[in-house]
Amino acid sequence: MYTHSTYISLKNKKLVTMGNEISVDILSKTWDINKDLLTTLGYALDDAMDDSDDEDDDVQEEKCSGTLDRVRLDWAQHVKKCIHEKSFSRKYRMSHNSFNRLVFILKPYLERNADKASRGRYIIPHIVVAIGTRYLAGEPYTALNDIANVSTPTVYNLKNRFISALLQANALKIKLPDSAEDWEKVRQGFQNISSENLFRGCIGAIDGFFAPIQQPRVKDAKGNPMSFMSGHYGMFGLNCQAVCDARERFLFFGVVAPGKTNDNIALEYCAQLKEIIQNLPYGLFLVGDAAYTSNERMLTPMVGSQRLDPVNDAYNFYLSQVRIRIEMTFARLVTKWRILRAPLMGSLATISRTLMACATMHNYVIDNDGHNEHLQLGNDSGGNDFDFIVRNAPTGMMYLPTMPDRNGDNIQQLATSHTVQASILQVIEQLCIRRPRHNIERNGVGNGTRQPSIEESFYAP
Repeated sequence: MYTHSTYISLKNKKLVTMGNEISVDILSKTWDINKDLLTTLGYALDDAMDDSDDEDDDVQEEKCSGTLDRVRLDWAQHVKKCIHEKSFSRKYRMSHNSFNRLVFILKPYLERNADKASRGRYIIPHIVVAIGTRYLAGEPYTALNDIANVSTPTVYNLKNRFISALLQANALKIKLPDSAEDWEKVRQGFQNISSENLFRGCIGAIDGFFAPIQQPRVKDAKGNPMSFMSGHYGMFGLNCQAVCDARERFLFFGVVAPGKTNDNIALEYCAQLKEIIQNLPYGLFLVGDAAYTSNERMLTPMVGSQRLDPVNDAYNFYLSQVRIRIEMTFARLVTKWRILRAPLMGSLATISRTLMACATMHNYVIDNDGHNEHLQLGNDSGGNDFDFIVRNAPTGMMYLPTMPDRNGDNIQQLATSHTVQASILQVIEQLCIRRPRHNIERNGVGNGTRQPSIEESFYAP
């Protein structure tokens, strides 16, 4: 595979790889590849630099005709310009105050000794955070070069430093509540959005997120790259498991399995989350889709012929009121951190770190700016790539939910009966609660019979 240390020298017509020059003529004969094709392939760069160790800011500049002296970005002037143009929150996905607070949190992990930087090339933490944030927001490397007036290797380096600092900072870690009071706040949040308080015992919405990636290297995939191929989407990806609260914050986010893995199996890899679910007091539960096994601590929708019963249909509707929060969370994640709009490149370790960084930033922005931050991001760097997510996603979704293969062996079937679910169904029946008329009319066809959702159709027997 060609990496940043592999390129074609057009002047000498030689392939330079790991410091060794090999004639293109020899390679074309040895590999039986057209010389023009070989030359073109030589320009292909992967994201191998993401795996490099954290180096000093004084990264070697590209040697075209000597080292280029660069004038660093005047951060104070840049901020003044952005505030005047009212574009800071659009460019950096948060308010200026939240940005400064983030710099303060990450500064101990980003601070470098300015005396060791040669030729006055010290880069302040504000610019490191700016580069990292705009990288996660989907800015191409070429744009980041111009924004901060640094070389491409330096952009790679600063981006890596930012993500490392982000994942090291204890104040920013995604974690489940660790006290009864915190759990009660989460439960109260879901109760407030549940009609008739039917699902007042909900303490989280769980679902899988399919993160598209380029084909992983054989070494990374432990000899089986096809385990990352989703038959439903026809692309490589990773299965991320996540739990959110009613505010669309992640309580748990993990990159846990190859993209082909069913959510119910992927959940088994989340040891900490699995233990907490199993130890939930009676009456408290998570809500998920039909990919998970329904039990006392995990409520899922009715599928198949079960949903035809009016009581069960109402149960599905009011369950979706709380479960939809995880779908809204994923949609917000992908909309704001637009690096997720196209297949991620690099090693699996690098991709996992990028995904965790996006989830961490997602929580940070909600905690500090709420839900009023800019979501309409305009044409920052072109809009065609975003169609990739929309075209392959189920109707109405802005992200790719995990969906097993049609012929997979791991699809869970009908929900099992249990006390918590039976209690909710009993309340629905006693109070004659039904799906709202406006929802039936909006989703109905012909004689008013409701169309099954994408999820219900997929898991129908």
